Amino acid sequence: MDTGTAAISAHMREFGIAILGRAIYDVTYCETTRPFAHALAAVHAAHGAEIVLKARIAQEHPLLIFNKLPTSTKVSGDLSFGALLEHGHSLEYFELPERLWAATGYRLPHPEAYREFGRLRNQLVHFAVPDIDLSGQTLKFCIEIMEPILHEFWKESAIPIAEVWDDGTLTSDGYLQEQITRHEITMPPSVKERLRRRSTAEAGY
Repeated sequence: MDTGTAAISAHMREFGIAILGRAIYDVTYCETTRPFAHALAAVHAAHGAEIVLKARIAQEHPLLIFNKLPTSTKVSGDLSFGALLEHGHSLEYFELPERLWAATGYRLPHPEAYREFGRLRNQLVHFAVPDIDLSGQTLKFCIEIMEPILHEFWKESAIPIAEVWDDGTLTSDGYLQEQITRHEITMPPSVKERLRRRSTAEAGY
């Protein structure tokens, strides 16, 4: 396998966190003038979660995120990243928790919530947008399910990415805090601390 595959995990981590951050931003604000913004955010959140779990698995070895690999008869020379893209097949969303456990020993704290959100994503992508509160469900998934995972894996968070799109998102009286309260979302300690530090910096302490 060539050295180009060594950077897969780091790139996936950054990209997955960025997608989750964008989803948080999109569900923090209303859909006025932004048709289907919350439905798209739900799809993005599930996609970001998938990439994040693959990134952690790939830290152990990039080939572990594949359930089908190219054969030597189809590849001349060493196995390359290009050959993986062309001939390989990576794991699907619902397969990732078990592969993550096998590769790292880490068990998702709320596997059913993870699976349920994946089913919601599939409904959005393959059927239609249901008449439910997609904003609340997506924000709950990002904050309660994915933020503890990001913190456990890399001491990272997707929340700061939301502020890239609007610098008022994370202020002490900002919309994110308002939506977390409105949807009765339980903030994990890492999120509480991150928002506390943001409020402290805002106050100039």
